[in-house]
Formats: sequence, C-alpha cells, structure tokens
Amino acid sequence: MVSDYTSGRFFRENNVMVGLRAASYLSGECIVRLAKSTILLVTFVILVGAKANLDSFSGKWVLDKHSPRPGDAPNSLETRIKQDSSGVTIESSFKEPDNAVVPLLYLGVMSNKLRLTMDGQEQQTQIGPFMATFKSAMEGNKLTTEWAAQINGDQVQGHWIHTLSGDGKRMTLEIQETSTHGQHAEATLQFVRK
Repeated sequence: MVSDYTSGRFFRENNVMVGLRAASYLSGECIVRLAKSTILLVTFVILVGAKANLDSFSGKWVLDKHSPRPGDAPNSLETRIKQDSSGVTIESSFKEPDNAVVPLLYLGVMSNKLRLTMDGQEQQTQIGPFMATFKSAMEGNKLTTEWAAQINGDQVQGHWIHTLSGDGKRMTLEIQETSTHGQHAEATLQFVRK
C-alpha cells in the first residue's frame, strides 16, 4: 500500500486507493461541477427572460434617426411601453411643435400617457382638450388600434398598427387619420429599442 505524503491515510474511490489529497481534490471537482451547472441555469433563465421581453412591446423606444420620416413627425419622440396581460400603457415624451398645434394625424401618439386595453371593448380617454374613443387588439406581433374623436364639430377617425420586428429590436407604427371634412393623412414611424 502507498502512503499519503502527510498522514498515511487512504480512501477507496471507484475501486482505486487514493490518498487524502486526491480524495479532497475529487470532492472539490464535484463542487466545481455544481457551480458550473448553477451558472448555466442562471444564464439560461436570464436569456429566456430577455427573449420574453423582446417578444413584447415593453421597453423604451426612440425614433430611428436613420429611417425616413414625415416632416411633421414629432421631434425627439420617445415612448415607454409597459405591456401586461390586459393591455399596454404608452408614456411618451416629445418636443412640442413650434406652433403649439399637434397635427390630427398624431392625436394620441403625441400624448403623455395612454392606456389601451386588449379586450376589444371601446374605452374613452381624454387626449388634450378632446375626448377620444379607443379600441385595440393584439394579434401576434401586431397591436391594432381604432380611434375616433369629435374635434370642432368634425368626426375624426384613426387607425394605428404597431408592429414588432422578429428580433424585437425595431417597432413600426403605421398611422392613418380621416375626417368627415375630407381630410386624410398617413405616416409611418420607425422606432428602435433603447
């Protein structure tokens, strides 16, 4: 029998006699394996959580400076979206137009806070001096909203489609607006996730 360098004790592991230092090493190896497994599990959970976030509209969005946009688009538009099981809350900040008049096309888009429910029911919300009715639905990566408002005796209607890109890093907002006085406007805004 071979003796251990310091104590002369021996341990049997897998039908092999190993000294005290070797037995200690084998126990440490199990701890290292456990630590590696734990790190991998935590990393997986974080990545799944990040992927889940990319599959939702939740997050901070800013206008893409590299994409074309209409001349009357809101300047410095930033939007925070919080999505939950019943809908989305959209909080926006933007530079007020120099003439202090928001084009009807952006009614609701240029509001500080807007809650949209996904139950398909109409809901009334005050947008500036106007009362507007919103009806929204979520289907896959698209959030579709129909809205209507009475503005200075004119019935105005609008349609929005928020579309989330496959990688969850880009969002497109298609906007349409029409009025009973024959006004019609459209715009597409491109956002990137911050």
